[in-house]
Amino acid sequence: MSNSPRVDYSSDFEKDLKNIDKLEQTAHKIKEIAIQALEKAIWVPGLPTTVKMTLENNRDVLKNIHDESIKENFRVIYLQMCVLAVSSLEATLKKYFENALNDFNKVNPESKGLKGATITLVELAKKGLSYRSGFGTLVLEKIKPNFQDLKSIKSNFKDYLSKDINLGSEIEKKICFYLELRHVLVHKGGVVDKKFVDATDSFGANIKNYGKDDRVEIDSSDWTDIKQCFSQLVKDITRYE
Repeated sequence: MSNSPRVDYSSDFEKDLKNIDKLEQTAHKIKEIAIQALEKAIWVPGLPTTVKMTLENNRDVLKNIHDESIKENFRVIYLQMCVLAVSSLEATLKKYFENALNDFNKVNPESKGLKGATITLVELAKKGLSYRSGFGTLVLEKIKPNFQDLKSIKSNFKDYLSKDINLGSEIEKKICFYLELRHVLVHKGGVVDKKFVDATDSFGANIKNYGKDDRVEIDSSDWTDIKQCFSQLVKDITRYE
């Protein structure tokens, strides 16, 4: 019988993405608030004609600014949205991995990682000689599996849970690319390093052909791809839940 709590991982991850989406909507909301403020100001009684005309012109200028053109000035927001999406993905996969391992029927008995892990008699005694209710937690503490790059994600789920991840080359290239971007954004100030080039080349995933010392950029189309490919990964991994 499974000890894993029933969790809709895919739905929870989609909620996280929707919350991150709110950052993208910032520009549109600021525009709408400004237009509403100008509309109110225009109809203030006794307003001089020249002032009213100026306000109307400013209102019309704002109305004619397309959302996409505003977003071009918020590229830094997309960079942070990528980092947040990777963090959410990592947390979701880690939670599923931990819960899945609590169901011994899902554990791969031939796992090299598990065969190489050890616990002390003191640790076993503290758990009352049983890790039945917290085996997944133990694995995370002892082995510290990595969920920040596609190669490690595929390896971990294959080794510990006998679960293959096959999403097709195009989707996997995007997943690899955006996961590796996190390292560049968080640790390299957005400047491509050799690690990024090597990691993406191994999957043929350098979809923007970045070279060492290039500065990365992300726009709304990238954000759409991030949401789609990350969501597909979560659905595929948790497909039997």
